[in-house]
Parts: sequence; C-alpha cells; structure tokens
Amino acid sequence: MADSSKSDPLSTALDNRLDELFREDEPTPAAPAAAKAKTSPLDELKKIVLSIDWEITPEALDSFMDQVRLLKEVYRDDKVILVFLQVLGSLGQYIKSSRSKVHPSTFNVLNSVFARLDEIVSTPKMPLAIRRKLLQAEMDAYQGLRAKITQRRAAEPAAKPAAATDTAARTQASAGETVTPEMLSRAVAELKEFIRTEMNALRQLVKPAARRD
Repeated sequence: MADSSKSDPLSTALDNRLDELFREDEPTPAAPAAAKAKTSPLDELKKIVLSIDWEITPEALDSFMDQVRLLKEVYRDDKVILVFLQVLGSLGQYIKSSRSKVHPSTFNVLNSVFARLDEIVSTPKMPLAIRRKLLQAEMDAYQGLRAKITQRRAAEPAAKPAAATDTAARTQASAGETVTPEMLSRAVAELKEFIRTEMNALRQLVKPAARRD
C-alpha cells in the first residue's frame, strides 16, 4: 500500500510546519559574551559620585579621591580624560575641605563633569574635536563655580550683622579660638591661591594636547 503522505500536499505542508515548530522550541543558543553588560573603569567612581550626592561622608570622599588617583594612572596617556579627572579631583578636594559650607552648585557641576567623562570613556571613537568641546563646556562650568565660591567667601564677613558677628566671635572664643578679620581675609586668600594652582595645573594638561593638533 502506497504512503499517501508522500503525495498529499497538505500532509507534507503539515510535516514541514511541525518541523519548524520543533526547531522553534529548541533551546535558544546562549548570547555571545559580547552581548553581556559591559563594565566600565568608571563604574566604581559612579557609585561613589551617587553616594556623595546623597550624603557626604569622610569615607566616601576618601574613596572618591582614591578612585580619581587610580583613574589618572589608567588614562595617563589621554590628556582630555586627565583634565576631566583633574577637575573632579579639585571638586572632591573642595568638598572635603568645606563639608557643610559647600556651595550648592558644586554637586550640579560634579555630576555634569562626571556624566561628560562617562560619555567620552564609553565612546572610544568619539572625534577629538567633540571631546574637546565637551571638555570646554565643563571647564566653563567649573570656572563659573570657582567665581561663585570666591564671591561668596569674600562677601561673608560683610553680610553678617554686627550682633551675629559678635555672637560668633564669642562662640569661637569659648572654644579657644577667636575669629578676626585677618583670619577671614587669610581664608579667602588661601582659597584664591588654591583655585589659581588648580587652574594652572589644568592649563598645563591642556596645552600639550593642543600643540599636537
């Protein structure tokens, strides 16, 4: 007796469809390693930036500075990334030294600088011109913050009413230290000198890269 399925088009089509269904039910091959989530050298720094944005602790700031130093070694041959890291280091040092007196705009600048750095690191083929454009924008924001900090520090003594100044002086005196106008002036001068030193360091990093173009 002849096998009718061999000549029945409907039966043949059904067999083909069953074969397709069985193939579809087969386990899907594992995704290649390249498809897995990629890790970035900035992952740890990103966690610390988020934690600092939430709460400033000495441990977080120390970890932040350690990560910046480590990344400077990793990217020591990339001048653009080095400048970004230098700015982050300067911001971290300012936050560490100021703590409760940190200017409110500091964290906006910190997050913006890190976001642009992360964008550059995660896009290795980004043209140099765009990298420098992003860097310049963050440098402008950093310099704007620097100006705000200097202005606020310089204005603090004049903004305090005489009674409040006397109260603060008595409080400091009871703790064994008297605040004087000379001390305030010296603090402002030290801040200006710190910022000037940082900016000079940043310029030195940028100049060699600019000369190669």
